[in-house]
Parts: sequence; C-alpha cells; structure tokens
Amino acid sequence: MRVVIALLAGAATLLTIRGVVPMSVGGPEGEDPGDWTILAASTCVFLAISCSRIARRMYRRTRALPPNIDEVPGTAGRGARELGEDSEGFAPALTGIAVACAVALVTEGGRAGTVAACTGVLVALAAVLVTRGRMREARRIAARHDRIARVRGQGTKVRAEVLGVGHGSSWSYGGPVLTVEARFETPSGTRTVVETIATAPADVPAVGGSVLVWYLDDGAEFYLEEDPDSPHEPGAAERYKEPETF
Repeated sequence: MRVVIALLAGAATLLTIRGVVPMSVGGPEGEDPGDWTILAASTCVFLAISCSRIARRMYRRTRALPPNIDEVPGTAGRGARELGEDSEGFAPALTGIAVACAVALVTEGGRAGTVAACTGVLVALAAVLVTRGRMREARRIAARHDRIARVRGQGTKVRAEVLGVGHGSSWSYGGPVLTVEARFETPSGTRTVVETIATAPADVPAVGGSVLVWYLDDGAEFYLEEDPDSPHEPGAAERYKEPETF
C-alpha cells in the first residue's frame, strides 16, 4: 500500500510539473495543459488520499498489542493502545513526490525544471524529518507497550496511597494528564514514587485516596493506574475538563 501511495503521489506531481506549472507561470512556455492532465492529476491525488486512509486501517488491524494492554481501563487504556498510525501514508507520499521532482529535474527544462528542483529539495527534507519523527514515535510507543506488558503482566499488584496530584496543561483523549505522587509498601520497605497517568476528569483521585501499582524488584520498576474504588477529588469533573478549542 505504501508503494501505491508513493506512485500515485509521484504521478500527480509529474503531471502537475509537466502540464500545469508551465501554464501557471505564464510566458512563452505557458500552454494549456488540457483537461485530461488536470483531471488525471486530481484523480491521482484523490486515490493517494483514499489509499492513505485504507493504510491507516490496515496498520491498526495488522499490529498486535500485548494481551494485557487490552485490560488497561479508561482513558489510560485508550492511550496505552495507541499505535501512532495517524500519519500512515504521509511519508510514502512525500517520498513519491521527491522522486517525481528528481525525474522532472532531469527531463524538464526552463521554469518547470526550476520548480521541480525547489519543490524536490523541500519535499525531500520534509520526508526525512517525517520519517525520523515516525521512527522516534514508534520507539517511544514500543517502549511504553513493553513496560506495561512486562510490569503489569509480571509485577506485584498493590494499592498505593496518593500523596499529591498535579496537573499542568496536558490532556489525553479528553482526560487530564496527571502527575501523581504515591506511597506503597514492598518487602524491602516503603516506596514513594512519582508517575504520570491519565484519567477521565471526574476520576481524578483525591489526596489520601489510592491508585493501583504494579512493581518489580521491590519497586525498582513500577506502573501506576487509576483505582476505580478510590475517592475522587470533589468537583474534578469541572475543574479538569478539557478546554474547548476552535
């Protein structure tokens, strides 16, 4: 699917450079590209966007999550099941455009060649940045999945007392991202930890309430999750409601 997206994006770019660009810049090179050229370029763009949407769905279906990640509840669970597929198809499209610009630079001259050179450099740079960003995001998500699967799946589960709750200006799936300080007991003594979790606005734990903790090696590695049986902070539903954006 990625190859198809790259080919469609490249075809649309070549058609535009060879047909539409000379007309738009004017001068002696400006000629009517014909309705078929505009229609073909538009069709390629439409098909590339459609294939990109299909690619996102295929990515979601073919990526397997560790079993216990499906058990993470609420807002935290939605974030834990993140796969980062929203830009699937974008990087292949940029790559196809960059290759098409390189071809046009060799085969075209005059203004079309100049437009191809400038566009190719910018798009190639964007493709590199997008690819690097996707790789970095993939590593972050993989590390998060590994941590949840390992600690939640193999660790000891206890309830921890909430000592403090902080919130900056971040939300995840409509819920506040909280910095929770919690204290719990291990065989080697009391552990106090600070961790970031996300909950629904109404489910923000109160100080003195509890969160669930899974830990390994006497708390050297841990994972926090909201406790459905914990007292909630009064008025949290309104206080932590995500601001509307326009």
